[in-house]
Amino acid sequence: MPDEAPPIPATESPTAEPVALHWTINEHGDRYLEEVTGAVFDRLGAQATLDATFGKTFEHEDTLYIVVGTDSGLLYRYVAGRPLSAGSRVLFIEPAPIYQTLRDAGCFEPIRDDVAVAPADDWQQQAQAQRLGDYLYLDAVEVIFSLGVQSCVDSASTQLAWALRDQVAALRWQTAASRGHEAFLACQIENAVDSPASAAQWVGSANGCVGVLLAGGPSLDDLLPWVLQHRDHLVVLAVSRISARLQQVGIEPDFIVSVDPTQMSYEISREMLNFGPRTVFIHSNHVQPRLLAQWPHRSAYLGQLLPWTSSLNPTRCVYAAGPTVTNTALQFAAALGLSCVILGGVDLCFTPDGHTHALGSNERKAGPRFDLPQLEVVTNDGRRALTTADFLAAAQTLSAQAQQLRRQGIDIVTVAPGSARMEGVRFTNLDEVTDIVDRAAQTASQLQTVAPDSTDRLGHAQRLVREFDRQLKTLADLAGELHHARRIVAKLFDAQGTIRNRNLRLRLERLERELEQRYPEHVRLVRSCSVTALLRAMKHNRELESLQAEQVRKALADYYDTLLSGTQRLRSLIENARDKARERVREYSDAASLSELAQLWSRRGEHGRWKLWILRLGQRPRTPSDEQALQELQSRHEADMQSNNSLHLARARTQADPMAALVRLEQLEARHNLYSLHGLIQGLQQIAERPGVAPCLALAEGVLAELEDRAADAMVSYEKVLQHDDRRFWAPALSRIARWALRESNATMALHALQCLSDLSPRYLPLYGDLLAAQGQLAEAMDAYDAYLRKHPNDTHTMRRLAEMLRSRGMHEPASLIAAHINSLTSQPDTPNNPSFV
Repeated sequence: MPDEAPPIPATESPTAEPVALHWTINEHGDRYLEEVTGAVFDRLGAQATLDATFGKTFEHEDTLYIVVGTDSGLLYRYVAGRPLSAGSRVLFIEPAPIYQTLRDAGCFEPIRDDVAVAPADDWQQQAQAQRLGDYLYLDAVEVIFSLGVQSCVDSASTQLAWALRDQVAALRWQTAASRGHEAFLACQIENAVDSPASAAQWVGSANGCVGVLLAGGPSLDDLLPWVLQHRDHLVVLAVSRISARLQQVGIEPDFIVSVDPTQMSYEISREMLNFGPRTVFIHSNHVQPRLLAQWPHRSAYLGQLLPWTSSLNPTRCVYAAGPTVTNTALQFAAALGLSCVILGGVDLCFTPDGHTHALGSNERKAGPRFDLPQLEVVTNDGRRALTTADFLAAAQTLSAQAQQLRRQGIDIVTVAPGSARMEGVRFTNLDEVTDIVDRAAQTASQLQTVAPDSTDRLGHAQRLVREFDRQLKTLADLAGELHHARRIVAKLFDAQGTIRNRNLRLRLERLERELEQRYPEHVRLVRSCSVTALLRAMKHNRELESLQAEQVRKALADYYDTLLSGTQRLRSLIENARDKARERVREYSDAASLSELAQLWSRRGEHGRWKLWILRLGQRPRTPSDEQALQELQSRHEADMQSNNSLHLARARTQADPMAALVRLEQLEARHNLYSLHGLIQGLQQIAERPGVAPCLALAEGVLAELEDRAADAMVSYEKVLQHDDRRFWAPALSRIARWALRESNATMALHALQCLSDLSPRYLPLYGDLLAAQGQLAEAMDAYDAYLRKHPNDTHTMRRLAEMLRSRGMHEPASLIAAHINSLTSQPDTPNNPSFV
């Protein structure tokens, strides 16, 4: 398992007293903790609501689902009562007090090996028991929020969810560097034909120059005017995700860098395809294939061309440096020979108003983030700023990299006061940076004469076709040997599972050694394509010697079957790459018409290759059919470039939820953090037109006014909340009105506020009853208690409060009856149908 992520920060309740937990039953018969689950099941009932929300959530194979919250055990029972897909497991996590309450009430039944529950302080130990390390290696860990958590009913549960989501993200980062499984392998092999030049050709091409590395953080916008002013004297490197922003301000970088193989990476980077011939695409060998295939200008790959020993691999390489694209871009900047690298947009923390990215990004379009765990870094100007676990991990790796480069004589500087402070990165001002540029030994103009695009793309494609044919022949030989080993396994054991022939065992061991010696690289690659099945077949925490003979036979058979399946998958990857190489041969040799090529490109989602075709030939199509094909390609490419329905934007929008802002508001109110509260209000003002934001903004302004001793302004803001139809924010506003009214001895206002609160939720009825009794309205107080206890018939704590109130007013007989009823309840053992809260 990877190193542990940063610990989950302790959550803070805005009240000094721990929140009492009360069972309630809705009209559908669902029993739940009102303070944890709220009213999420009141409309349709638990079964229908969970079916609609989670019916298809747990269907992936070989996945570890970490679920924060159990919805009072109802979600646990829903999942535990259904079969999981092969190789998948579920781990539920609750805050410790809620976990203990639910466990005591028997809510975690039925018990299954593949569905577990853990308190928050023990989650990593329980996750290890569920083979967290294996699932991280497969990149198959999903964090899911229960309905109560999604609705932000209980602040502690919601804050736990945010922190745990970031912890898992950090663990993913730590695992990414060691992972080399099928997805990366597939992209590397497919990309080979579109990778004719190694990045090594650029080594030392900018000796003595000053470079600027532009990433996507908010400080990017502050640096862009200076970059524009000094553009001709700088070597500009940029990560691909900020391409749209650079085009908005008119900056064309010398190098655009991308590393990730995912579809999401394509969606946030595709605007780079609009850059002109000045820009060189520097990419990992496993970059997203559609991005590379449609790039119309010079490009260079990092690392080896092919994942096996080949004469086509370069004799010297510049390797990518993970885990982020910024790390890779900085490593390439050093290889260029730059004397100084200025970082722009490398912030790795949040702005006070909740932003992590610059203008033009999906994150900025989505709005500020409010679902923030309590992880902090110190910024260059000495402020403490929130960050995420993956940002924190990135800052640590970037700091180590910068320190190493400084020892090589490369000055790494930043002028962003709000970015995370990192050892090895020197914080300075624009005046000094301008002096550095003016004193530079070389200017960026020398780059334009380096490495012209004279690569032989046709010859490169032809060589790859032959290379892929050779590898397919070797894989066929390997498959034959694996089939032979599988037959030996079948003969090795008799019907009872015992070894019938010791010579066969020796033969199998010898064959295994020969496979490792004759096909070492291919066996490694086959295992990369088989890692999911191999991990699923592992006997966790058991040595082979402890297995029964029949289990050994099955384990060996599964092992060779898995390798055979992996061999076939690797063959499929190489066959796909060979087909693509053959297509490129036809393209570069002009053996295919544009109409034919358009069909091939469209099948692979490469509509933008029409630009390469025109640039290579220097002319438009000569036939009507080719002209029509070109117009269709251009139309599809334009539609793809203009598409806004991206997975990344959809995910980013979920992080600007006003209910998350409410939880954040309670955090800041508890800490009297006025500075961050101002930032939260600024963030809400930026998205004030969105549904649900206006009442949240009014509530935040009221809280700020209270903390600044502006009570009248606070009450005006709370009244604004109540003027909105969105009732999710009424209770926080009314509770603050009631609190202020009680403090000011305004009983009338307090009674009115508590009456409204009681209409929203019966949990406020005891408080309403107490105040009614204090005002001498005993009958009305009894009605309030009665209405509450009808919904919470086992709440002995509230019964005691009622009995004490009656006794203090001389009503001893009804008080004694209530005490007797309490004794009858507490004498029974706790069960799921009779939970006790004594």
